[in-house]
Amino acid sequence: MVVIAPGEAGEAAFMRGQSLAFHRFLMRIAFAAGNIFAWVFAFRGFYLASGSLEAAVFAIAVLYALMQGIVLIMTPLSGAALRHGMRRSLAYGTLLSSFAFACFSLVFAPQVGAQFAFTMIATFVVFMGLHRALYWVPYRSEVTDTGVYVRTTFGQEAFIALVPLIAGFIIEVEWLGPEALLAAVSLLALAALLPLIRIPESYEGFEWGFGETFGNLFSPFNRGFLTLSVLDGIQGTALLLVWPLAAFVILGQSFLGLGFILTVTLILAPFARRLVRALMRRVRAERSTPVLASLVFSSWMFRLAAASPLQILVADIYYHSSTSPKRFSLDVHASEQSADGAHYVDEYTALKEMGMALGRILACLFLAAAVYFIPAAGAFALLIIITAFSAAWSVIISRRLARGV
Repeated sequence: MVVIAPGEAGEAAFMRGQSLAFHRFLMRIAFAAGNIFAWVFAFRGFYLASGSLEAAVFAIAVLYALMQGIVLIMTPLSGAALRHGMRRSLAYGTLLSSFAFACFSLVFAPQVGAQFAFTMIATFVVFMGLHRALYWVPYRSEVTDTGVYVRTTFGQEAFIALVPLIAGFIIEVEWLGPEALLAAVSLLALAALLPLIRIPESYEGFEWGFGETFGNLFSPFNRGFLTLSVLDGIQGTALLLVWPLAAFVILGQSFLGLGFILTVTLILAPFARRLVRALMRRVRAERSTPVLASLVFSSWMFRLAAASPLQILVADIYYHSSTSPKRFSLDVHASEQSADGAHYVDEYTALKEMGMALGRILACLFLAAAVYFIPAAGAFALLIIITAFSAAWSVIISRRLARGV
């Protein structure tokens, strides 16, 4: 990332913004390389151990729900902890992500038993849940305090787009493999701590207590806000967990193939999105709720027909061309929290994170229940259909909330 500092911003402010930008750049590289692949590793491990796709999907769904449950419970506590220092929380969250990937890398050590491997995977899940709860990025605080704006360059975005392909190649190389990738991701996250040294401590007021936060989450006054967050959480689970697993199976469990699809999608999606937006402006449909809802609905339903690498790629590009990058993009596994989307960190940021975690939990519980009764392919298809309706519904609700502001 590059920091653009206005003339009135001092050198110290510039260095603060630059340090935060470099931290985020390292974290985005680490998560672009490791986050989706880590869950694919776990899925493949459970599949090899059980010999059943359904058992593997069930295990992954339960573990992902556990991670999101930690996020749901811990977010009010981590929000309150921001009164004692935002940089401290950011550092702890970063360190936990490094520990998480380091623990997962031990699964691939020689002569590791099944019980130890499961313990390390479970530790990864717990640490990642704590990471998500603690990791608040103070973008707007930096802008407000210093007038320094953080933007990405084309070269940096292009490099991050190549990371999944590089990661897939590392996994497939015999003398490297998953353990090398996860260890590298752990070291990158650890290195991301260093730029934080140059960022002074800042503090955020979080007025609600633990019980009060949950009370406000389920308050009738916030019903539309909660519904929108839950729907977004369902979409996030389908995008970052279910669809990569489905694509991995369709691709014949090829890590390199999955990395290639992710990279090409990241490269082509912005251009496709511009074309779609230009076409919608030409026909004056860019503000039409039915058109926007139909686009996102069809983009998910189109995935049901994907049965080859080319069809997966086309489905991915179609989806990302019809979805606002401010809400969802393939890179959300590197910037998943609202606070990382250039929002202020406040009580409603916490409510949004908790609502999204609740949506992810519901999606995972549905998936776990579905594979208990029907084959994995059918369970994936059902969740994708539910996600399609969730995406369309979220467009309708978000437009209504926007008109009510």
